[in-house]
Amino acid sequence: MKFEDLDNPEIRKKIDPNNVYGSTGMLADQCACIWETVKAIEFPENYKSLENITLCGMGGSRYGAYIVQNLCKNLLKVPFLEYGDYHLPAYVGKKSLFILSSYSGGTEEPLASAQEVIEKGYPIIGLTSGGKALELSKQHNFPSIVFDQKYNPSGQPRLGTGYMIFGLIALLTRLGYIRVSDGEVKKAISELRSNKKKIQSKAKEIAQKIYGSFPVCLAGEFLNGNIHIIRNQFNETAKTFAGFSSLPELNHHLMEGLKFPADKKLYVLFIDSPLYSDKLQKRIAITKDVVEKNNIPQVSFKAKGSTKLSQMLNVLSFGGYVSLYLAFLYDQDPGVIPWVDYFKEQMAKAG
Repeated sequence: MKFEDLDNPEIRKKIDPNNVYGSTGMLADQCACIWETVKAIEFPENYKSLENITLCGMGGSRYGAYIVQNLCKNLLKVPFLEYGDYHLPAYVGKKSLFILSSYSGGTEEPLASAQEVIEKGYPIIGLTSGGKALELSKQHNFPSIVFDQKYNPSGQPRLGTGYMIFGLIALLTRLGYIRVSDGEVKKAISELRSNKKKIQSKAKEIAQKIYGSFPVCLAGEFLNGNIHIIRNQFNETAKTFAGFSSLPELNHHLMEGLKFPADKKLYVLFIDSPLYSDKLQKRIAITKDVVEKNNIPQVSFKAKGSTKLSQMLNVLSFGGYVSLYLAFLYDQDPGVIPWVDYFKEQMAKAG
């Protein structure tokens, strides 16, 4: 697709029959919907005084954990960890809260781990749209957050980002492990809606710049979870190789790796924010200088919003759009994941 065709709905429809474009634009609706859904659920009292929390999920069903670990690290009252595997970590016990996170409800790794939790009798909560995860919840009588998928017309779990992220934030708020007010949530969603056109415009501009290169996303502090998600979106939606790295950690190693090979085709995408600490903003400025001196092209996206929660949503929306527009420029259907599907088929055959 040509750059000038990105706004043409007829051309978009041909390459995007599953309406990923529509799902990407409904992020605010997903967040608002799941926030209200969780408010109406009653949870066991003993779930509100546990010693640690662990989420098991894969792909987009793990996005909420990445966000919470970074956005909410100064709010969390107990350790919060995440993993993606068939078996429970040894630290999960009777004083732990286990979160079975599976958009589809059929992801085998978290389902297998959940079975171990159930056998041991540990506290467990589900976050899902249905499937086997919901069946397990009903069979063993543990609470589940079940959401309506109407704001994800593509039907692809990875496009239900708002459900998985705000579902987790809402859950932790209801249980008292973090404090996020109703007013703060509504304000963040309102600011996301009002900034939608600006986000789309900047995403189109940046997609054109990084087209033909390997994007590497860099950020820090409360937006570290976002760059992990953006990397995944580049992979699945745009079908392109991508990477991410966090400040200040990257300042201790990555910069030395910018020299070779000569034809590395990197394009660095900085995620900036006026809410970063002064120290981090100085690091970013110097890091940009190092990238420039290594003759690597770079571009910045500046997060908008009055709070960290709002800016997280702003960047989340940007990541969805920039990867989508890049898919269009590569003439790739953003709604299919053929190699992931192939891999699952072969795993099923292998037993």
